[in-house]
Amino acid sequence: MEPNNNPPKRRRARKADGTYKANNPETKTNEAWEPVEVEASLPKKKDYSIKPKVDGPSGPTGGKYSKKPAVRPTFGKVTSVSS
Repeated sequence: MEPNNNPPKRRRARKADGTYKANNPETKTNEAWEPVEVEASLPKKKDYSIKPKVDGPSGPTGGKYSKKPAVRPTFGKVTSVSS
């Protein structure tokens, strides 16, 4: 196992009323910061299960990206031919 060169996770210490706690320069430890447990700092587990595929809006009133029937472009009596 490799040695841990990263400093431990820490956060600002707070008083009971919620304000930040100051450091006492006469002591060796820094009271303004408190260590955070590693388990609390780790990210949550992700769910890698298969999700159902989204096929788009089901109703015809879905706005710009709704399922609409194909439109055949016309200009008077002239129409385009699709193959």
